This record gives sequence, structure tokens and C-alpha cells, in this order.
Amino acid sequence: MDAFAVFYYYPPDERSYSVQPITLRSRRLMQETHLTILGRIKMDKRYWEWEPVFEIDPAKSALLIIDMQNGFVEEGALLEVPMAREQVSVIAKLAGFCREHKIPVIYTAFCVAPDFNYPFYWKMASQRGLKLNEPDRTFWWGKHETEICSHLRPQLGEPIVKKCGYDAFANTELEQLLRSQDVDTAIVVGTVVNWCVDSTVRGAFHRFYKVVVVADCVSAYDHAGSTAEQWRDMELDLFAEAFARVTTSDDLITELSRG
Repeated sequence: MDAFAVFYYYPPDERSYSVQPITLRSRRLMQETHLTILGRIKMDKRYWEWEPVFEIDPAKSALLIIDMQNGFVEEGALLEVPMAREQVSVIAKLAGFCREHKIPVIYTAFCVAPDFNYPFYWKMASQRGLKLNEPDRTFWWGKHETEICSHLRPQLGEPIVKKCGYDAFANTELEQLLRSQDVDTAIVVGTVVNWCVDSTVRGAFHRFYKVVVVADCVSAYDHAGSTAEQWRDMELDLFAEAFARVTTSDDLITELSRG
């Protein structure tokens, strides 16, 4: 995709405060004063083409496993994400590595209740086929769908941050957990990449964390006219340009091993 930039110029010999478009005359004047005119900005890089802008320090990092719950991972689940199920073994391998190298592992879990919800989500849920009210209590904490899937269950002492929205930082203790362990780098995996992963990546970025997204550990599903793969790739391209380092689990383990 190409983005075109339009520039305006204030002629130095005219006492006018109106913004005037660039002309041949003003272009020459700008060149004479060593100003550069930018005509077109190329923005067609894919997520794997960007150069890293920071190194990942294992002593300052934490692994955030976003919403790998039965309600998303299991076959036939209420909000099934088949791609997430395919990634369980890869995320488990990465989590095991982090534990061996004393890198904190933190889980998030989506859940709701009458006094723990965002009104828009609560009111929209029925249109999405979710029965949040009594007697069904879909995604209320303690229901099967809210539990972390069996192959990724937290080990003793690993926290589960409960959230009723998409951003794992919003109205939760996540930032306190990270700050208390002197973490400045959030390694993000899980589901759904264009919902809770996206919101959490942005939340971390805007709280001045270094953010790493693991490309083969984030997932999407077919919806809104796009395939799961299209959603995932669009998000990864966006992350890499605007919010985070994007890498693979193998490359991440290699880099962390060097640290």
C-alpha cells in the first residue's frame, strides 16, 4: 500500500498566515533552504521484513498467554478458534522454555458476571449466540468454558488475570504484576489476535512496554468476510509496523537462550 503526503508551504517573503499549496516557485525556494519534499511513503513491508528495534532481555521479560480457554480452544466450543487449538503444543513448548529460564508466565482469562462486564458486550452477546444471563451464565467465572485448556494449565504460583473485556491491562492487576517483577518486555501469545491479543498489544505499547508478538502462537477465526489466516496476517503486519516486534517461537527461543 502506498500513502501519499501533501505538504503546504509558507513563502518567507509574504506576510500571509494562509496555508498555500506547494508550487514550482515554492518548491525551488524550499530546495534552496535545504528542505526536502516527501512525495510518497512506501508502506508495503510484511511483518517478517522489519528490522528489530530492540533486543529481548530474558531478565526483563514475561510471557502473557491470552485467553487460551476451553471456550475458545475446544472443538465445538462456544467461541471456537480452530487455529488456537493447532497452536497449543507450540505455546506449551514456549511456556516450558520460559519456566526453565525463570521468565514469568502470566495467563489471562475472559469471563463476565452481572457486576463484571462492559455494558456494550453484555447487551451484544445475545446477537452473537451467547447466553450470559441466568440460567445459562455463559462465561461466568468457574464455568467450563472459562478454564484454561488442559494442555496449557498454569503451574503452581502462575497467576490468571481475569478480565471482562479485550485489553488485559484494562481494570486488572496485570500492570502491577509486571511492575512488581521489574518486567519491561511483554511477550504476547494466545487468542484472538484481532480481539484480545490486539487490544492487549496496544495496551502494553501505550504503557511503554516493549512488546513481542509470536507469529506462530497467535490465532484468529473466519469471520466478517475474511479467513482466519487473513485476519492473522493483517494483524501481524500492523503489529510489526506500529506496535511490536514480531518473531517466531523458534527465533524467540534462540534469542532468549543467548541472553
